[in-house]
This record gives sequence, C-alpha cells and structure tokens, in this order.
Amino acid sequence: MMKMTFFLLTMAFCSLYATSFSQTITLNGKHVELKQIFSSIKQQTGYVVFYNQDDIRGTKPVNVSANALPLADFLQLVLKDQPLNYRVERNTIILSRKSLLQQLPAPPQPIPPVKGIVRDQSGAPLPGVSIRIQGSNYGTVTDPNGTFTLSVNENDILIISCVGFTGISTRVNANGTLTLLPGNGKTDDNSSSLSTTPAGQTLIILAHGLSQLQSVTVNTGYQQISKERSAGAFANPEMSIVKNRSTSMNVLQRIEGLVPGLVVNNSPTPNATTFQIRGLTTVNADRNPLIIVDGMPISDISAVNPQDVADISVLKDATAASIWGARASNGVIVITTKKGYARQRIKVDYDGFINLQGKPDIDYYPTLNSAQYIQASRETFDPVGQTYATATRYNPSSSHVGLSPDRQILYDMYRGVLTTEQGNAKLDSLSKISNLQQIKDIWYRPASLMNHTVSVSGGTEKYTFYGSLAYTNANDNTPGNRNNTYKVNTRQEFNFNKYLKVSFLADITNQLTTSHRSISPDSRFLPYQLFRDAAGNNLSMPYMGYLSNESRADFETRSRINLDYNPLNNVNTGATKSNGLLARLNSGVSIQLYKGLHFEGMYGYVKGSSRTTAYDDNTNYAQRVQIVNFTVAPDATSIPVYYLPTSGGLYQVSTNNQDNWIIRNQLVYDRNWRNEQHQLTMLAGQEAQEQKSVGNNSRVYGYDQRLQTYGLVDYKTLASTGIKSPVMPASATGSVLDASTFFGESEIVSRFTSYYLNAAYTYNRRYSLNASWRNDKSNLFGKNKAAQGKPVWSTGVKWDISNEPFMENVKGVNYLALRATYGITGISPTPGSASSYDILSGTNAPNAPGGTSMYISSVANPNLTWESTRTTNLGLDFSLLGRRLTGAVDVYQKKTSNLLGSMPVNPLTGYATIYGNAGNLTNKGVELTLSSGNILHKDFRWVSMFTLSYNKNVIDKITTGDLKTTGYQVINTPTYLPGYSGYSLWAYNFAGLDTLGDPLVRLADKSTTKSPNGVKAADVVYMGVYQQPWSGGLSNIFNYKSFTLNINIIYNMGHIMMRNVNRTYSGYGFISALNFTSGNLAAEFADRWKKPGDEAHTNIPSFVTGSASTTRRNTDYYTYGNINVTDASYIKIRDIMLSYEMPHSIIKKIGAEQLSFRLIVSNLMLWKANPYHIDPEFQDTKYGYYSTIPANQGTITFGAHLTL
Repeated sequence: MMKMTFFLLTMAFCSLYATSFSQTITLNGKHVELKQIFSSIKQQTGYVVFYNQDDIRGTKPVNVSANALPLADFLQLVLKDQPLNYRVERNTIILSRKSLLQQLPAPPQPIPPVKGIVRDQSGAPLPGVSIRIQGSNYGTVTDPNGTFTLSVNENDILIISCVGFTGISTRVNANGTLTLLPGNGKTDDNSSSLSTTPAGQTLIILAHGLSQLQSVTVNTGYQQISKERSAGAFANPEMSIVKNRSTSMNVLQRIEGLVPGLVVNNSPTPNATTFQIRGLTTVNADRNPLIIVDGMPISDISAVNPQDVADISVLKDATAASIWGARASNGVIVITTKKGYARQRIKVDYDGFINLQGKPDIDYYPTLNSAQYIQASRETFDPVGQTYATATRYNPSSSHVGLSPDRQILYDMYRGVLTTEQGNAKLDSLSKISNLQQIKDIWYRPASLMNHTVSVSGGTEKYTFYGSLAYTNANDNTPGNRNNTYKVNTRQEFNFNKYLKVSFLADITNQLTTSHRSISPDSRFLPYQLFRDAAGNNLSMPYMGYLSNESRADFETRSRINLDYNPLNNVNTGATKSNGLLARLNSGVSIQLYKGLHFEGMYGYVKGSSRTTAYDDNTNYAQRVQIVNFTVAPDATSIPVYYLPTSGGLYQVSTNNQDNWIIRNQLVYDRNWRNEQHQLTMLAGQEAQEQKSVGNNSRVYGYDQRLQTYGLVDYKTLASTGIKSPVMPASATGSVLDASTFFGESEIVSRFTSYYLNAAYTYNRRYSLNASWRNDKSNLFGKNKAAQGKPVWSTGVKWDISNEPFMENVKGVNYLALRATYGITGISPTPGSASSYDILSGTNAPNAPGGTSMYISSVANPNLTWESTRTTNLGLDFSLLGRRLTGAVDVYQKKTSNLLGSMPVNPLTGYATIYGNAGNLTNKGVELTLSSGNILHKDFRWVSMFTLSYNKNVIDKITTGDLKTTGYQVINTPTYLPGYSGYSLWAYNFAGLDTLGDPLVRLADKSTTKSPNGVKAADVVYMGVYQQPWSGGLSNIFNYKSFTLNINIIYNMGHIMMRNVNRTYSGYGFISALNFTSGNLAAEFADRWKKPGDEAHTNIPSFVTGSASTTRRNTDYYTYGNINVTDASYIKIRDIMLSYEMPHSIIKKIGAEQLSFRLIVSNLMLWKANPYHIDPEFQDTKYGYYSTIPANQGTITFGAHLTL
C-alpha cells in the first residue's frame, strides 16, 4: 500500500509540474529583443528569467508569432538559434551559455506544433472536436473557442472528427501546415476545407454530415492496414461505448451489439460458446475465436484491462483472418493496447467507476408458496407405498435426504406419535411461514463491481511511454467472498534514429479470490424452512444431510462423531483461496533496411502461475461424514477404529503453470509512387510458438494449518480394497477412496511453426487486390509430416466505385465500394484429443503391480487432418446523402470440411470409434451495419448506429459412432444430423393425457402411445434452433452542449427454448441431499391431473408413488414435449449512459484538461416474445433444466474520468 501511495503521489507531483509548465504565451512581433521577450514571459506566466549579462551578449533579435503557445514550446521557438541553454526550476527559468560544441550547426529541428481553429460552415467555433494522430491514441480536442495546439511529426495523418460533421484526414507538412487528403470531407453541395488565418493558424471548416465513428485502419495482429485498401470483412466497435460499459471487466462482453456477426451468448445452456463469430464452424474442436493482444495469442481475456485498450478489430472472413492460418476458422479478435506518443507532454488519466448490481431475483422461478406446498405434501403422502421404516432406512445409493419436517409430521400422525389435531396444528404453522426474506438477507448481498485505473503517458522524439495501474474489486452476491485484481501495465518505445525502433511491453495481473462454504438457496428450496429462529440462533437441518433421525443417531453413537448439519454454522468451516499471477512480456524491433523496406521482429512470452488451496477442518459437515465413511464400529459398545484422522482437516492444493512464447520475424515493404497511383504493401515472415500448461493436484488428511503437518493414511488400502463394513458406507459395497485425488499431474503442449506471405496492391485509389498464404505445422498430429502441414490462403478484390470519373457528378453518393473475397482457414484438434499415433496416458491403479498403469486415451488415426473452412464473402460499403448515412452489407458462405469428431471403425480393431474427420457443415449469413446522422445542429446532434446479423448453419454430412436410435438419445444428448442445424432442438410430439393422467406422445405414423420406451428417433419432431440466428444492436447518441445521452439496445431473435417445467411426478421425497435449490415444486404442480376427467383441462401429468405406476409411463413426454417449447426472442436495453463534461473554463483552474462524470443504467428488458416471463439470457435453451436465476439486471453505475 505504501508503494502504491508513493507511486500515485509521484504521478500527481509530475502532473502538477507538467500542468503548471504548460501555461501559454501570446506574443507577436519582428526583431524583438530577448530582454523584451523575458519581460513578457514574466508578465504573462509569473516565471522569472535568470541570466548573466555576459551570456546574452551576441544574441540576436527574433521574429516571433505565438498565439496561446505552451511555455515550453515558446522557449524552444525563441531560443532555437541562440547560443543559450535553459532549464526550469520551480518558477524560475535559468539561462546559460552553450558550449562551443553545442553551438555547431544542429540537425534539423522537429517541425513546429500544429495550431488551428475548427468552425462549422456558418463560422461558429466547434468545441470538443477530436484531433487524433492516426495509428496512435494521442491527440487533443478543441477548446470552447474551437482552437487547438498539437505536437506532431512530419507526414503524420491527423483524423479530425466530430459527431454530426463529416470527418476529414489531413497530412502534416514539414512547416507544420496541413494538407487535406483526397476524398475527404466530400459532400454533394459543399465540402470541408482548410485555409490559413492571418495569425498563422490553420482554419478548418467542417461540413455537416455523419462523422465516421469507426477506425479508418484495422489491425490484423501482424500489420495495420487501411480499410480503403482492404477487401476483407473487418469490424471495429465504437470505442467510446466500449470504454464506458461497466457491468463486466471482460472487454469482449462490452462489444456486444456493436459488431455484426459477433454473437455474445450469456445463456447457461451446456456447452454453449460465449463468443462466436459467424456461426458454428466446428462441432467437437474449440469453438472460441482466436484472441490476439498486441500481436500475441492469449487464452485469458480477463487479464486485459478495458481501460488499457485502444482499439479492437474483428476479423471475419478469410482475407481478414487467414493471416492467422489454421486456427482462424472461428474468427479472430485483435486487441491493441494504448501507448505514448512522441512530443507528448506527461499526461495523467484517471478513470473509475462503481457498478451497483443488487441482489439476484431469488423468487424468479414460479414455485408453490408454503400453504400450497403443505397441501401438496398432504396429497402426495403415501405411508403404505413407502413405509416409515423404508423412508428412514439409510441408502448410500440414494441422493435423497432424511425426512423433511412436513413429512416427519405426516408420518408421526400416521404412526400415532402425534394426534391429528397436533399434527395439523404443526402443518398449519409451517404453511404460514415464508423464508424468502431470510434467504435474501442471510445468503445474499448486493453485488458490485469497482475499478480504478490511473495511467501516465508521454514522450519525446526518442522515447515514448504508457503505464497504468489498475485495481478491480468484484463482489459477487455471496457474503464473505472476495475477488480482487491488481494490474500493472507498461509500454515503452525507443526511437534511436530513423532506422531503428525498439519497443518493450510488460503487463502483470495478480488476482486473489476467497470463498467459503456458503449455500445459494432460492425459491426452489422448501418454502417454510427458516435458517434462524426469532432469537437469532442458527437453525440445524439434520435432514438436509444424507440421514434420517434414526440413522443419524445410530451412526453418531457408534462413531462418536456428531453428524448434525447446520448450514450457517458450516459456512466458516472451510475456505477456498486462489492466487493467480499472469505476466505478459513483449518486445519488438523495427529496422529500416531500404526505402519502403523494413524488418520487424516480435518476441513475446507469457508466464502464468495459479495456486488454489482448499481447507476444510474437522467440524465441516462433509469432512465429518467422510470420517464416518471410513470408521469401523460394529455396535455402540465397540471402540471406533478411524481410518482417517479425526483431528486437523482436509487440505487440497491445485496449481497450474503456463509458459507460452512466440517468435516472429517478418519483412515489410510499403511504397507508393506516381502520386499514389500505385500503392503496394507486402509482408513475408516466419513464426514459431509454443503453449505449455502444467497442472497438478494433491490432498492430505489431518492437516494442521498452524504446524503445517498432516496425518498418516493407508492410501493403498483405502484406494484398493477400501473398508467393507464401515459405520456409514459411502456405497452399497463399502467405502473406497478415489486414488486420483491423492496426486495428479497433467501437461499439455501445443507447438506451431508457420511461414506466411501477404500482399495488397491498389491502383489509382480504385482497384485493390489482396492475397495471402500461410503454412502451419503442429505437433498435434504426431510425427506424421503429411498430416502436420496445413496450407491456407485467400484472395480478394475491391473496387472503389466512388473514385471513378463517372461518379463525380452523381449526387447523393459520397462513397461506394464493392468487395469480394475467397479463402481457406482451419482448426486443429484439441491438444491430447487426437493424433496420427496412439496417445497413452498414465493412471494410478492400486490393484496393478507397482500401483500404476497405462491406457490408450486416444486411438491412432493415420488419416487424421485439420478441419478446413472455405469462406466466400461479398461486401458493399457506402456513404450517402452528404455522409449522413453510411454502412456496409456483407453476404457470406462458410463451408467446413473434415469436421473433427468421433467416427465408427471396424470393431475387430478393439474399438468401436476413433477420433477423426467425421463430416462437413455449411454456414450462410448476412450482415448489415448502418450509421445515420439524424439531427446535426451545432448544439444538438442525434446519431444512430445499427447492426444486424443473420446466420444459418446446416450439417451437410456426419459420420459418427454415436448412432441415435431412440427419441431420448436425440433429445437429451448432443445430436448432429445431416440436413439440420448443429443447434437443433428436438421434442416429443405431446398428445395430451390419458384417463390416468399419464402423458401421451404422437408417433411418426400418427398413432399415440405412453409406453416408456415406445419412441424411436424418427418419432421426435424438429422444433427449430436454440441459438439465435438473428442478432444485433441499435445505438442512439444524443449530444446537447456538454451532455451526452447514449442508449444501446441489443436483440437476439429467431430461436426457441425449452421451458423449465415441473419434473417431479413420482416418488416419496422432493429434496436432494445438501441441495438448496430443490425441495419445492413448480407452481404448475398445483394444476396437475388429480382425477379422471382432469385430462380435459390440464396437460400436467399426475403424481404417482408406486414403482409399478412409474414404469407404465414416461413423464419426459411432457417435460420435453413440444408443448413446452417457446419463443426465445428478446430485446434488451443493454445501457443507458448519461455523461456530462465539465466546461474547460472551470477545470483549467485546477490544472485539468478534461473532467467528465457518467451515470449508466444497464440490462433492462424491453421486450420478450415468450408469455411465461422467462428471461432467455438465464434460460438453458436446449434442455431447460440448467437455468439460473437472473442477476446483474437493472444495475446502476457511477463513473468519472479526469485528465491532467
């Protein structure tokens, strides 16, 4: 903490010094003496100039023209040709004579800073206009008078933009003036323009129109290229929205709705892919896009601080992504972090926010209230079908608990332990209790997310730097949990001369988490069960363990170990802690070899280390149960023999170490000639990389945290023969320890070596040709060289129609271009899943000689090869109506062959299936991006951005060893069938109930049945897809003077989901051991079939208890019936952001450059298609069963940004 404080104070001091020294001077005149200049400095800034009279002899008068020029720049201007040095100490400028060596002719000085004023076409000044140097995050904004000053280098490209006006690009000349680049600022009736004022300022007139809000360049991870010259399908999210979103520190979550073709799937559906670009490309390999940060692939995006991100490029088609070769079929997301810029003064930025997320909606599920539950318990009670002896008998094979309080009362009434009056009184008392408020108060806290980021940047001609410190505190809804992240990021670039540049980047993240043995009950738990009594005492719930009262008393007596269970007392009996450290180190070098030709090298290393410890003392309920599992005591008089220590606790440690490196060397040629009539960019390189992950786990019993000692255990006996007749058997045959938990280690190594070529040629700014080629080799295919190599390539063309002569007089069209691309990308198998050789794995086998053995974990397939995806993309880019309407349309087809998966082989080989290339699939889609300037007034502006995506995938061919013969297999297991989507949802054709309340199903031949095994694969019906084919977003940005209102809407449509309906229709107990999301029943249970004739007005099956009754039917025909499939489409307001930027006249008094505040409300449901009040983002759309309760909805964020 002391180091942090010292660092922040140092930065604050530096920023104050920089701010004070950034005072400005206004002075104009010819042949002005230095003494007169020094006097003006004192009058205007308060700085005193100290000098020796002899030192200023021989100095020359100067011609000076300075308007609001920073003091440092002013001193350089007036002293540049004088024999004087200067230094600044506090408020004193001290002059000294240069040495003779210093007075020799100096090399050419950097060009003067650009000074300008920006106005609209009526002549009104435009404050807040962004002036940014292309390819960097360095720039400035105009002040209230529309003026700006910016330090630049010759040939820098300045991007000048303002919402509601046509953005322009200008080139910096050697004398500090600007030249408007061709094709910029063009409208139908008027254009943006540049001129020079009498005071020497550049006057920039911006025409009304729609500013190009997205980047004009894209970063592929290997190079930055102009969008105008690329035929590929790229997308760049609006970074002003990304940086302010605050419900997650995952930067990819923040780009939802801003990039067409990128689907963000928040559903808890099993095996769902959170981020997906242009649909399903593989069925068994990794489905996640490749993520690149500063040129290096990473696997953990959570290590990237969104406040450090300068730009994001999403590469979608083959021309855009093929440079990444055989891992690019799922698309590529390239993230570029911030850096400093030459001749930039020290700049300090602070950004902080707190996102208040509240508590989850624990009564989201429609369930029975206590009165309804007690009534249902009475109606389903069957003491004959399940006698009291059966109900209380310990059964290690069952997950059911002891008798819940309502069942105990009913049995006591039946057995005569309680009178009818007494029992009814107790049940009536339970029916009046609701535990929802206690659950909310005890087990949940308001979640929050807080982040503070302080960054410092700056630079000289020779050295630039960017550094940041960040702290994130993520409090989830569970009291006592902790999740803190500390981050340091630095980036330095050394420009030794025009031939040599070197860069270094270091990014270190440390994440610390702690969790205890808390539970997360909701309305699905017994509705009457309180956790504390009226006096505040924690209540025991012994029945929530595995034992009835009778069994518990017997086991406690014999083992001498208390088996009571109290959820609140159990919370602090154990804790899990993790400490993760991830360091990302990059270095780069650029050497100019010849005009237009230079060498680039990139050398990256990622070191990750995580350690997770879990300790549960001997008072923890699960540990007490396990000790009794391995205790022998035939009767109450026996002395217990403990095979596990009764003191200390269970201590488990798991570690994971990650070592990744990458080496890249490439030659880049970039030239244009004949006034840019010909433009050529070429890239050729070599790359080698390795990703290595080593994990291990271990556990010991009887661990003493203070002494760091552990107990001795006969692991061999307990893991081989085990204990045959313990007090409380863990299974029907006794108790056996799992040997794999004692110690385990895994190692995964992936290596790739690659060679690549890339070229882009543009003729006359109209016709562009792109081509790329790459060959990848990997160790994932064994030593089979024929399978190792994977050449991928792409080609693309682009026609800039708007630059054709025949378009000069076409009104209403400012920009129009056609694109077409075709190419191949690929995917390799998951490491360790497949190879052209057998993959052997070792395992602990206590019954084998030596205690170890080997087995074939993956059978050799000599014909195994990479998956290949061939992508065709056609695109149209346009800008219309004076650039008030801009956009792009893309149509694509992706055909994937050699799908990786399980496929059948000759059973004589000893295996039914092997991992191989099992099929083909096709994706087709359309993407649309639109930006419109709706109202473009100088005080009020309204701009809209709209994205739309459609994707449809079809399995063309599949050959798997997993043959689906029954309806159950098609519905309840991952199913890929030719002619259908990989996201197909199948259901039983529900045909109502019969006169016993049993569900009927209609078969393919139109007959009906209720036979439990009577439905074949051909009898189930295809309902649609459970992942959204339509997705996108709508953003509306309103600016009124210093206020900005941003409303971002996302939508997902065209998919369906399975409802999570009641699943309890038989048995004797509704609750599972230690499961606090079970016990209660769905609200629809009250409307179930109860008597003949009910089938006419209900579809909910009857409840039965006897096993004979359960074997006559299959209630899945209802729970997975087409009657319970509903529309999953929805529209949400993802963010409503209101920000206010303080006037410059106020903040300059505190030495600040910018100060803004923001208020954000997030995640508001706008519309949902289903009538059941289901939020599809928390619904298991395929099965319904794995749904979760909504959290982080309607959150509120308070944030601020300060620039010094």
